[in-house]
Amino acid sequence: MEMLHRFRHEIAERGDQRLALLLAGVELYATLGREFELLEIMRSFAHEIHEAVQGTPTAKELEEMFNRELPE
Repeated sequence: MEMLHRFRHEIAERGDQRLALLLAGVELYATLGREFELLEIMRSFAHEIHEAVQGTPTAKELEEMFNRELPE
């Protein structure tokens, strides 16, 4: 991806704006594809982990349990 980005900037500096625009489209397509794939992985993980964390205490509840006064 970084190589494509540098290549696009080099082409733009040489003055071939049409090719640079085409390469920008390719870069955008590839970036969005990677982001979409990551989103799908995260969505799948959220569904898988839901049962494991359901019913566990929240961060606030854990903090309250940790900071409560112990009976003497």
